[in-house]
Amino acid sequence: MKLKLLLFAVILTASWITYSGFSGGDNDPRWNQDPRTVVNLSGDYKPLPTVYSEIKQFTTEPQTTITPIGVMVTYPNVRVHPSATNDFSQSEVPIVSSPANRNILFASSNAYVFSTGQINSGVYVSLDGGVTWTGTETLPGASTLDQRGDPGPIIDKNGVFLFTHLTSASNFGAVTGMGANRSINNGATWSTTVQVSADANADKNLGTTDDSPTSPYYGQSYFAWTSFSTAPANGRTSRTLNSGVSWSAPLVVNATPAGHNAQGHDMAVGPNGDVYITWTAGITSSPFTEDFVGFAKSVNGGTSYTATENIFDDNGSRSNSFNGWGIRTNGFPRIAVDKTGGVRNGWIYIVVSQINLAPAGTDADVVLHRSSDGGTTWSGGIRVNQDAVSNGKVQFFPAVCVDSDGGVNVVYYDNRNFPSVGDSCSVYISRSLDGGTTWGDVKIADHNFKPKQMSPFGGGYMGDYIGITQSIGKVVAVWMDDKAAPVGSNKPSCWAGALDISKSTICQDFSSATFPPSDMLLEFTGTQYWSRQTPSAYASGTGSAKFDFWNAAAGTSQSLVTYKFAATAAGTYLTFDRSYSPWFTNTDSLIIEVSNNGGATYTNLARLWGNENGGAPLNTVARINDFSPTSGGQWAPMNYALPAGTDKIRFKAVSGFGNNLYLDNICLQSLASPVANTLCAMPEGFYRPSPTSVIPDTLRIYLYRTDFPNVAVDSVVKILTNFGCITGGGTFTKALSGNYYLGFKHRNTIKTWSTAGGFAYTRGTSFTLDLINNLAGTYLNSEKSIPPYYGMYGGDITQDEIIDGSDLSLVDNGAFAGLSGYVVEDVTGDNFVDADDVAIVDNNQGVTMVGPPGAAPTINPNENDQMPEFKTEAERQKYETGMRANSLNQEILFKQNQERDLLNAKYNFKNRIPSKGAAETSKLYDPNGITGLGCR
Repeated sequence: MKLKLLLFAVILTASWITYSGFSGGDNDPRWNQDPRTVVNLSGDYKPLPTVYSEIKQFTTEPQTTITPIGVMVTYPNVRVHPSATNDFSQSEVPIVSSPANRNILFASSNAYVFSTGQINSGVYVSLDGGVTWTGTETLPGASTLDQRGDPGPIIDKNGVFLFTHLTSASNFGAVTGMGANRSINNGATWSTTVQVSADANADKNLGTTDDSPTSPYYGQSYFAWTSFSTAPANGRTSRTLNSGVSWSAPLVVNATPAGHNAQGHDMAVGPNGDVYITWTAGITSSPFTEDFVGFAKSVNGGTSYTATENIFDDNGSRSNSFNGWGIRTNGFPRIAVDKTGGVRNGWIYIVVSQINLAPAGTDADVVLHRSSDGGTTWSGGIRVNQDAVSNGKVQFFPAVCVDSDGGVNVVYYDNRNFPSVGDSCSVYISRSLDGGTTWGDVKIADHNFKPKQMSPFGGGYMGDYIGITQSIGKVVAVWMDDKAAPVGSNKPSCWAGALDISKSTICQDFSSATFPPSDMLLEFTGTQYWSRQTPSAYASGTGSAKFDFWNAAAGTSQSLVTYKFAATAAGTYLTFDRSYSPWFTNTDSLIIEVSNNGGATYTNLARLWGNENGGAPLNTVARINDFSPTSGGQWAPMNYALPAGTDKIRFKAVSGFGNNLYLDNICLQSLASPVANTLCAMPEGFYRPSPTSVIPDTLRIYLYRTDFPNVAVDSVVKILTNFGCITGGGTFTKALSGNYYLGFKHRNTIKTWSTAGGFAYTRGTSFTLDLINNLAGTYLNSEKSIPPYYGMYGGDITQDEIIDGSDLSLVDNGAFAGLSGYVVEDVTGDNFVDADDVAIVDNNQGVTMVGPPGAAPTINPNENDQMPEFKTEAERQKYETGMRANSLNQEILFKQNQERDLLNAKYNFKNRIPSKGAAETSKLYDPNGITGLGCR
């Protein structure tokens, strides 16, 4: 009798190992069986001595890594729910973030609790983007009997946590199907399980939610799984329309080809609400290698699906004893979609781990395929990990997400830094900023470990997938390893690591030939008109960004957009330089928009336009055919105070079929608040000796660069007080600290420049310049003496920086006609044009503006005697229309010059002697100025 009982026990044990799929041969493709070792062939199970471990993290400082796509910053890893008594094993760890707040993260696991002997579903929640975590090893409030494994977390648009999983009637008993629970308080408590499917052969589920506000199915959630109830096994899916209160009856997704099983389903939703499911078709005989990848699409919110059984071939890395570690692995696909609204909006990305199929080498590599047309066609494979091909190192268990900037991020296990077989391993993230064409790799784990079968499970089980999701300014990955466990205990924990994807600041000079640069992206459809060109602001750099208004059809709208950067504080400014030439009345626009939510919404910061109608803020030079800057003086600066909290900026170009725009030195800067300055000057005719005073009038004061004196950086327009200083002081809100000239301009005077060499302006610090008492404060002593003061030469009625016969004629005619009121011919400010005005203009005949070299107005319209080569018929017509208008303008200008010559001859202009200047001086202030007018 004893012999028969012993024989029965041996047969029972061998039968269970064979059935469970965790024997050395792994002869069952299903992975939904109980992996616990219920019978120990050497006798009773004896646990190892308990060793306590409270390790929560191994590093405390961020790490930087230089990669081909830029510097990557990773944060210290966090053990999301450690056990002081090593009572847990946590494996199979996906993660999602909340569409309502990407800092809310929900990770899960298959959690074994040694003290109770139960396997449940772990709930790990972070409300701060993965910095801190709370958690439990079961769904609080739900039954511990039916949490059977295969955790599939979801968070919908309302912030409701959904959890899909295998079900059973007793704790980790026989599978009874698929179920789901919901939590409305960030996972603190959970509903009872909704039985979605009654299917003892269900396996491997994951889900997703529709988080696109413009989708007609916004807020619906979905999950998919395999059913081995059919031969071959195929996919099933269900949806919820009410945040998990109820779920639809399962739909059959596909009809798997003979000789294969569909397994390893994952899901994603496109920006328009299309639902995508992917899976691998593995062969039906051991080792069940993944042979190709399937794809199904729903365009009606999950009501029905159209399946394509083979969108690309695969040779997956499935194994029951992988790479000398004795662990089971798979090549199941993971899927993500770009929903940024950017240039790759709607692109679908699928990653797998494959081997011996290019571009993978003779060891397991992560390979990505992408679709830009909603899954109709797919690219060839792109190798994600950037270590040497066929170097004997393995990459497995990939997961993928697309972040808010369109970056594609793939996490995976990787042993590239260790002996090829059976040694240690780590975790990497590969990131691409160009849709998966080029990649940079960074080690996300700050510690290393050896993959192994977790205790107390069998069959090589260490968990079948890991996870990655976007958060605010980062992507967060989770994985399982046993680094913090006592040696030999084989108790893995769930770890989280974060990769910083935000830019701490933006300062782009377009010096790199790569375009768009690493901190920017392009938003466009059709032909792309943004590009990098070699002209640079003030001829001081090596490049700039150009928008080709010259060729972009009217109405074309395309944007240069920063990636998300750290939210700005109060006092932060956007500064940049521009160069633009108008083309007649064709109106081009640059709209600068800012966002405080990573680009979800934008508000207007500034609307700029360019044309020849006058006052266009984009203009920096006159009309030049198919404009390209040829000198530093064709540039001008701009800056705008940013709203606090700004984290993204968009430069939207809207074409009016005008002329080209160039941008350079786009930077964020913390600037001191500008302060008022004391500025005093007076037109000579507006001086009154008794009582000593100045007739109040408008004065314009410009701040010019000293290296390019034709470039006005800032200006103020103020009313003179009766003692000759502007009211309220002059505050330059746009100027940065630097060396500048000041230019004083009145409606009928010659422009007066400040002293040669300029002066050092410090933003936030006030200065004083009194040209009424201080002749030396002007350029080459270029004011008129009105003892005991000095004034700006009056009489430039035409504002062409010379007082000549044309000005005298206008005043002479005005006096003859008896003009009165606020008219430009009134040089004395008494609201009458009479002999006094004529006398001032007559005495100042021949006076010209005295200013620094290069202070002349910007260049005249381009005179090009050679016909350019045209790329299109539209360009030829545009050019010829412009030249006809230009010819008419030249005729008008010729007639005006003839009239001026006649007037100069009439008033004997050529025989007059203009006022003389004095020696150049650098003295700016005169502390001994006379009390009365000016600074007092």
